[in-house]
Amino acid sequence: MMKMKRIKSIHKAAAWIFQIALFSYFCFQGASAIAEDKGSGHMDRIVGAWTWTSKQSDGELFTSVMDISLEESGSLMGGIRNPEGERIPFESVNLKGDQIQVVVDHEIMGQAFKASYGGKVTGSNIEGEVVIRFQDRILRRGWKARRLLEFPLTGEWDWKLSTPDGNELKATLIIHQDAEGVSGRLESEQFNMPLREISFKAGQLKFVTQREENGGTFYSSGKWHGNLLSGQVSSPSIGEGLKLPWEARKR
Repeated sequence: MMKMKRIKSIHKAAAWIFQIALFSYFCFQGASAIAEDKGSGHMDRIVGAWTWTSKQSDGELFTSVMDISLEESGSLMGGIRNPEGERIPFESVNLKGDQIQVVVDHEIMGQAFKASYGGKVTGSNIEGEVVIRFQDRILRRGWKARRLLEFPLTGEWDWKLSTPDGNELKATLIIHQDAEGVSGRLESEQFNMPLREISFKAGQLKFVTQREENGGTFYSSGKWHGNLLSGQVSSPSIGEGLKLPWEARKR
């Protein structure tokens, strides 16, 4: 009788231990999954494309685009694309809390250097600094990046053209950009011209406009710098080899 009670007690204890183990297994599995989801959601805040514009020593604006993606393994990866369209993969990328740090190996004219982009992620902005290590020198400068919209050209732009006599011709540049491509028009009180043969590749915008009243055809090209477009216009009607500067700022 005592033996039977002992066996039953052992069975109860075993069943109880098994239930605790089973309960603990599912609880910890659930906690782990929640932690992973939370981590993935945390990383989602940095996933996407980011852009910034800086000024070179010669005064020319230089726009870069950084893309960050989340792999199935849960690790981040990506690269930085320069205005020429060349993509440089990250050497490393780390996100801790609201701090992001990206390290990239650059090479310009055969000279290799390492750049570390680090900053605080706040909504659609990153603000921090770039640390450049070149040979035995370390250079630091402020760095601000903003999240790049999927179709950054869409909207109205205040366009102006500098004429040879020192005046400015002003108009509204209206652009629509989607997965199918880019379209738009240039309009003012004096004209309304659709943008023809329009293309946007590697930060370079090109289009052709034509004034019907005098048959003048104008070829425009410009670089995209976030909320600024700047470039040149050429046309046989304004002189062979003559190029006039233009720019447009997004409203």
